Amino acid sequence: MSVSLYRQYRPQTFAEVVGQDAAVDVLSHSLSNGRIGHAYLFSGPRGCGKTSVARILAKALNCAAPKDNEPCGRCPNCLAITAGESLDVVEIDGASNNSVDEVRELKSHVTLAPFSSKYKVYIIDEVHMLSAAAFNALLKTLEEPPSYVVFILATTEPHKVPVTIRSRCQHIPFHTISASRILEQLTRVCEWEKVTAQPEALWEVARQADGAMRDALSMLEQIINRASEGMVTLTDVEATLGAGSRPALERWIAGLHGGSSASYTELKEMFEGGSSSQRVFEELFSLVRNLWLAVRWPDVVESLDVSGQEKKFLQEEAPNWTPGALRSLLAALVNLIAQARQGVRSDVLTGLLMLALDSPEPQPSQAANSLQGPLPKTEMRVSAPQKRTAPGGRKERSEGAPQEKRAPSAPPASADLPEMEWQPVSGENSARLLAAAREADFTLYCGLLDAVFLEADGNLLLDMGTRYDYEVLRLERNCAGLVRVLNGYNGIFLRHGEYSFACPAATARDLSVPPAEEPVRTTETVEKEPRFTPPSSDEKEPSDLVSLPATMPFGELMKDISRVMRGEVVLVRHKDEAAGDGGTDEPEGSCHDEGNDEGSEN
Repeated sequence: MSVSLYRQYRPQTFAEVVGQDAAVDVLSHSLSNGRIGHAYLFSGPRGCGKTSVARILAKALNCAAPKDNEPCGRCPNCLAITAGESLDVVEIDGASNNSVDEVRELKSHVTLAPFSSKYKVYIIDEVHMLSAAAFNALLKTLEEPPSYVVFILATTEPHKVPVTIRSRCQHIPFHTISASRILEQLTRVCEWEKVTAQPEALWEVARQADGAMRDALSMLEQIINRASEGMVTLTDVEATLGAGSRPALERWIAGLHGGSSASYTELKEMFEGGSSSQRVFEELFSLVRNLWLAVRWPDVVESLDVSGQEKKFLQEEAPNWTPGALRSLLAALVNLIAQARQGVRSDVLTGLLMLALDSPEPQPSQAANSLQGPLPKTEMRVSAPQKRTAPGGRKERSEGAPQEKRAPSAPPASADLPEMEWQPVSGENSARLLAAAREADFTLYCGLLDAVFLEADGNLLLDMGTRYDYEVLRLERNCAGLVRVLNGYNGIFLRHGEYSFACPAATARDLSVPPAEEPVRTTETVEKEPRFTPPSSDEKEPSDLVSLPATMPFGELMKDISRVMRGEVVLVRHKDEAAGDGGTDEPEGSCHDEGNDEGSEN
C-alpha cells in the first residue's frame, strides 16, 4: 500500500517546515539557550503543521547527535519517533480520550522515568475536546510535572481551552500558509514525483487549500491519479475539484461587458460541473475584492498573493469598473454567500445574481451600481399620477404612487433644508451657543456636543454627528428648547446624512414671547390681600396666633405650621380616637398646645 503524499512529505526538521517561521524561531532559540518549557500549547487552523512541529521538537529533545538544534534523523531515538514506535513519546487523541479516567491513567505513567530517552513527551492533539473533569485532573500535573516530562498540547480552537490550562503553557500560535508558499511546496512535490503540472493548475490547488498544506497535498494526489500521461492541467483540477476555477471566473467577469446570455450560461455550467454554490460565490467575492483594490489603489496589485496571470487580468480589467460599482457587487455577493450556506438551491442563487446584474445598459459599472444592499424585490408598478404642489413650494405625496419604506421616525431626505451656502460658525460663537445650551438644558448640550454649527443668511444648520442625537433633538420638547435657547436665528435646521428637519417656525414665535409676569401690585390691592401676622410671645390662645380668611386654601395647615415655627408640638386627634381611649371630647382637628399646660414653662 502506498503512503499518502501528506504523510510521505511530512517535514522531519525545522528547516523543512513551510510557512511557520515565527513558531520555528521560538522553538529553535529555546533549544539553543537550553530553556525548555515544561508545557507548550500549539494553536492554529487545520493542516498548518502543529503535530509535525510537535514531533520535530520531541526528536530534537531526545536526539543523540543534534546539529544546530536540528535532529539528526539517523539515531535510534529519531528513527523510533519518526516511525511512531518510541515508548517515550506518547501521542494522545483528545477527541477520543477525553474522559477523566484516561487523564488519571496518564498521571499514573507520568512519574515513571523515560525508557531510553532524555525526555518523556506527551503530545495531546485536539486538547480542547477534553471534558471539564479531565482538564481539572490534568491541571496540577501540567503545572508541576517531573523535570523529564514535556507536554505539547495542540488545538484548532484555543478559546475552548480553560484559561487555567493556557496560563500554565507557552502559547505558540500557528497561522495559515500563504498560497504562494503552498505553490512552492507543490512544485517541489511534483518534481520529486516526476509529474509535469501547469502553473495555473497548481495555483488553483493552492487557492482551494485555504492555507492548509495537508489539504493541498491531498488534492494534488487526487489530481495526479486522475491526470493522463503524468500531466496536471487546469481541466484536471476542475474535473476533480469542481468547476468555478479562478480563470473561469475571470472570463465570466470580463464577459459582462458584452451583456450577452453567455454570462448566465457560463455561471450555470459552473454549478453543473460539480462545484458548490458557496465555493463559487466565495471565489467570486475574492476576485471582485482584488479588482476593487486594483481600482482603488493600483499599486497594491503587486503585493497581492495571486499569480502573474491574475495580476495581468486585474490591471487590464480595472479601468472598466468604478469603486462604487464593485462595492455594491461585493455587498450582493455577501448576501448570496449567506443564502448559499442556508441551503438555497444553486439555480435560485444563479437567478438572483443575474437578476441583480440586470440593467437596461449592460455596462459592468452601471449594472453593479443597481445592487444596493439586499437583492431587489418584485414590486407592483402603477402609473405615476400627477403631482400636486402644496403651499410653500413643497411637493405633496402623490396618491397611489409607490412610496419608499422608511423607518417611522425618519423624515424625507432634505425636504425642509433650503439651498444656501452654509458656512461654519466661528469657534467663539460655537462655544457661546454650547454654553447657552448647557445653562438652559443639559440634554440639549449633550446632543450638540458632536454637532457642526453652520450658518447662512441668519439661519443656523446643526449637522449632527450621530443619528441618535438627530432623533433626540427632533423631539418636540427638545426642538422647542433649541428655538428658545438659540433665538438669535431666523430658522434652525437639523441634518444627519440624507435626512434633514426644520424646527417649526410657530414654535419659534411662541417661545420668543417672554413668560407672563405677575401683575403690578398697587397699594390698594396689597391692602385687600390677606396678610400673615407673626405670633407674639404673650399670646396664649392658639386660635389667635394667625389671622387668615376662612376661605384661604390650606388655612388649617398654615395654623399648624405657625405653631411649629414657635417651637410648639402640634398634636391632631380625631373624634373617634379621643372617644375610644376615654379621653376628653375634642373637636376633630383640634390642636393641643403643650406649652400652655399647667406646670410647663415656656
